[in-house]
Amino acid sequence: MTHSEIDELVLRRLSAGDANPILVADFQALTLAPRMSEMLSESIQGRPVFQIDPIGVLTGARRYVPLPELAATCADEFHRFGADHGPAFVVSHCSAAALTLRVADLLASSRPVTAVLVQPAWPDDELVADKFAEYLSKFGKATRACPELNGDPEQVVAEMEQIFRDEMNALAASRDLTGSMAAFSDLLVWYRGWLAFLLACRNDTSTDRAAGRAAVTVMSDSPSTVTVRGLRKDAYQVCGLSTPQPAGKVTRELADIVAAYIESH
Repeated sequence: MTHSEIDELVLRRLSAGDANPILVADFQALTLAPRMSEMLSESIQGRPVFQIDPIGVLTGARRYVPLPELAATCADEFHRFGADHGPAFVVSHCSAAALTLRVADLLASSRPVTAVLVQPAWPDDELVADKFAEYLSKFGKATRACPELNGDPEQVVAEMEQIFRDEMNALAASRDLTGSMAAFSDLLVWYRGWLAFLLACRNDTSTDRAAGRAAVTVMSDSPSTVTVRGLRKDAYQVCGLSTPQPAGKVTRELADIVAAYIESH
């Protein structure tokens, strides 16, 4: 997939600067809470901060995009911005870890790059199925099995979307909510996009990494059990977080810890 083949940008620039860039993989959640990328762009001065968010792509015409293609598109867009001088950091939180590794390795072919994986998670069958069930519950009490994940990914996502749509229509009809269908549809498409991303991470099982081989640092509140998929324990640095972090959430404290690490390296 090339940049010209998609309508939405994967990468957005949040702050000024032309050297020592910081790329942050985070996603537009269904909340107004500030994102890691936004907090870092406010706290780190003089270095350009970019936000990596492929949900716009995955909620568009294409239901599914493999992770290597998303990463390649991100790297291509980054070079187009012209702020790619000097060492770079590529930061992720939680389930964005696999994408961050892909992007960091691509950029490392031409500059020093460090991937910073904050509380990394590696989507698998259980996580995808759990998220499918969680989102399905938003449309009522129906319990329907998650589609088989080993099929054609485009079809898997289409089946998920159809199940959501069936339940959404049933909910609207039972409660006379037809006037709210537009809002329901927006929610459905966001669920579809996030599940498509998790599925792409789940499907990215190759242990091959690009020739650049970025350095990898992991920040975790469970440092003794942390793992990085595809890497030996001696291939990455682990920094323990002194206080437990809320699951799946980015706090100001956590963003400050990441900022301090970047500014000290």
